[in-house]
Amino acid sequence: MDAATAGLQKCLAGPSGSSPVSLSERAVEVIGRRTSVEAGLRDDPDDGPSPGRDRIRSNYLDLGQILAYWGPQRLNHHTEATSMLYAAHECARLLAEEGLDAAVARHALHGSAMVAGLTALGLTLFGDQTHRMNNVVGVEIPAGIDGEAARAALLRDFAIEIGTSFGPLHGRIWRIGVMGYNARRDTVLTTLAALEHVLRAGGVRVTGGAGVGAAVERYTEAA
Repeated sequence: MDAATAGLQKCLAGPSGSSPVSLSERAVEVIGRRTSVEAGLRDDPDDGPSPGRDRIRSNYLDLGQILAYWGPQRLNHHTEATSMLYAAHECARLLAEEGLDAAVARHALHGSAMVAGLTALGLTLFGDQTHRMNNVVGVEIPAGIDGEAARAALLRDFAIEIGTSFGPLHGRIWRIGVMGYNARRDTVLTTLAALEHVLRAGGVRVTGGAGVGAAVERYTEAA
C-alpha cells in the first residue's frame, strides 16, 4: 500500500479537521517528481519551477510542499492548527494504549450488538451484510416515518445524533455509527432504547425492549 489516510473524527475518536497520512517511499518519489516551489519560497530565485505539465496544481493538496513543511526544510505551506496536533497525538496515544487489535475487536463487538438490536426492532438493514463495516450500519427508514423528524427527536430528547444519507439514498436510510469513543455498551443500549421510543411515537409497531434485549444477548454470547 503506497498511501493511507484516515479521518481523525472516525474510529480514532478525535475532532474533525485533521487527517493522519502515511506514504511509502515509492509514493514519495512520485510526489517529488511532480513538486514545484513557488517563486517567493525558493532559496535561490534562479531555481526554476520543477516539472511542467505534471506538476501538482492544487496548493491545498500539494503533498510535495507538505512533506517539505514537515521535513528539515520547514518550507511554509500553511499555518498549522497546533491544537489539532495535540488532539491527534492524544488519539494516537489512546489507540496505542488500547492496542490496535483490541480496538478493532471492540468495534466489531459493539457494531454487531447494534445490528442485533436494530434487527430485533424489525428494521431492515441496508446493503450486503457480509461486507458490512463494523463501525456504521445503514438501516432502511420504516414506511410512514419522517426520517428527518425522527432524527430531530432523537437529538432533541436524547442528545443522540444519527446520520442521514445523500444522493439517491437521502430520505431512504439512516446511518448509525458505533465508532471511536461511542463504541461502548452503554451508548449502544441507550441508542436502541431511544430509537424504540421514537419509532413508537411515529406509529411503528415494535416489541417493547426487543432492541435492547437482543443487544444484551449479543454481549452475553461474547462474554
